[in-house]
Amino acid sequence: MMLELRDLDAGYGDLQVLWGVSLDVESGEIVSLLGSNGAGKTTLLRAISGLIRPFKGKISFKGEDITQLPSHKRVELGLSLVPEGRQLFPMMTVMENLEMGAYTPRAKERMSDSLEWVFTLFPVLKERKDQLAGTMSGGEQQMLAIARALMSRPELLRWTSPRWV
Repeated sequence: MMLELRDLDAGYGDLQVLWGVSLDVESGEIVSLLGSNGAGKTTLLRAISGLIRPFKGKISFKGEDITQLPSHKRVELGLSLVPEGRQLFPMMTVMENLEMGAYTPRAKERMSDSLEWVFTLFPVLKERKDQLAGTMSGGEQQMLAIARALMSRPELLRWTSPRWV
């Protein structure tokens, strides 16, 4: 099992948003979370990513309990998130944003291969590698956000989007 959630409760402060969520994701499987605004989709992804601590329950990645691990340790294990709203570094170039995605030791070792890969997936990024990220169109910025997450060489990629893209 790639990712396993068991009886996860989570929220913010005293506000509980998730109650008893359980989910299994197998390697190679694509899973979508659908729901109305306020249903808890983003809260669930933040808990999986380590951006918030669950109130109770367990999160396992490749059989290892990661419930208490900070988010940067989860990235090192191979979990990556493309955040809602892109959250790029707008005053940095495309290349600098991509380099920020490869900050873990495992990703740094494979940076040139990763760059070749993301430039194959998104050729426009190669053409604009010296352009400031904040001056790109919304679609190009979304490509860059996905490419930056891929630079970490994730085994599991989570993508949040506030709307259909």
